[in-house]
Amino acid sequence: MHQQTHKPAQSRHLPAASQPTQKKEPFTPPSFTDNRPAAVAQQKLQAMANGSPIQQKTVVKNIGQWCNYGNPSSVKQVIVGRNMDAWLDPNDLTRGQAVGVNASQNDLMAWIKGIYPKAKGVKSVKGHLLNDNLGGTALNNNLYPISKGANGMHLSTAENYVKKAMWGTKKRAVNYSVRVAGATDYTGTKGNAKATFITSVRPWEDVNDTSKVGAVEYTANIVSDFGDPIKRTSFDMGGKANENIAATGLKPAIPPAKGALGLRSEESTLRNKQPGALDMEVKGGKITYNSSAPTATGTAPGDLEIMLKAKEMLNKTPGDFIDEHIDDSTRGMVEDIIAKHTKLVMAQQEVDSTTIMGELVDGLPDFVAEVAKKDSGLWWQIHDALLNFVQSEFEYYHEDDIDNDD
Repeated sequence: MHQQTHKPAQSRHLPAASQPTQKKEPFTPPSFTDNRPAAVAQQKLQAMANGSPIQQKTVVKNIGQWCNYGNPSSVKQVIVGRNMDAWLDPNDLTRGQAVGVNASQNDLMAWIKGIYPKAKGVKSVKGHLLNDNLGGTALNNNLYPISKGANGMHLSTAENYVKKAMWGTKKRAVNYSVRVAGATDYTGTKGNAKATFITSVRPWEDVNDTSKVGAVEYTANIVSDFGDPIKRTSFDMGGKANENIAATGLKPAIPPAKGALGLRSEESTLRNKQPGALDMEVKGGKITYNSSAPTATGTAPGDLEIMLKAKEMLNKTPGDFIDEHIDDSTRGMVEDIIAKHTKLVMAQQEVDSTTIMGELVDGLPDFVAEVAKKDSGLWWQIHDALLNFVQSEFEYYHEDDIDNDD
């Protein structure tokens, strides 16, 4: 199988989608849509008159756990996710946060990549228990170290199931839970390389009562293995392999914050002074904890540092650049295209004929996206990285095919 490298042509015109755009307006939360009974609506109006907080319907609870790592002589600790329980109402959406917002777990991830050689680079990441597009934060107790394969499988099974329920034509409210069973000790070099994301989805018919949920309608147990980080494994509670679920064309009504520089002031405060609490609850737009021990977070990088890192990765490992920055919906579109073609060139041509490139650039850190829309050289460098990413993903997906690269 020969490798293909896609070089930009000598004469190209920057696509319309790449033209400079006006500066984005500050994020404004959507207005609250009240579809509850008249009596409850009256209570809401009375609360407004009294200056009392209005109870929103979406509720998210995260419970974390301590994770040990580092040399046995100087063990370090950081909070990672353990349990997530979310009551998600499509009429009461919240904004999530991409993993780039989190710096507290960077040292842990660096250690893991060091003791598991196959998990280096983007082969292991901070994985959301509640997906950022569904309103999940990038605080420590909503993130857990996960392999590339498991992260992708979580997206194409449980997360896409919830997205189709929430964002599809029926817009159903659901109760979505994730529990992590696996390693919490990476001390030395003999930590457990495996963990399982145990997920379930239940219908939630009464959005005023979090206890009123139906029977489990979907389950997925996603296995993460740093010893084999690109392996994709997901089984339901009966042991049957889960099929991939496409969510092509579905997008969050409120895109997540992509980096620390894009946070509102109250979000920055929470990020930079994360309580080391084991319990967190998001309710009515406010986050509460059961203790207030701080954790280290690090500082947000400036625009220049972000751009330098982006260009360095594009030059050295362009496939990793795409893998790290492509958002869920765009990745899903690429995966759907790859799955239906038996020839690489056909898959790449279809990717080129869609809006995927523009959406990829829109999903980059704000400053990188702004420069790419003005600098045709950077635009086409990202474009070529995208096609090479498609090639690597295609070869992995069709690894059993004899002839798939021409």
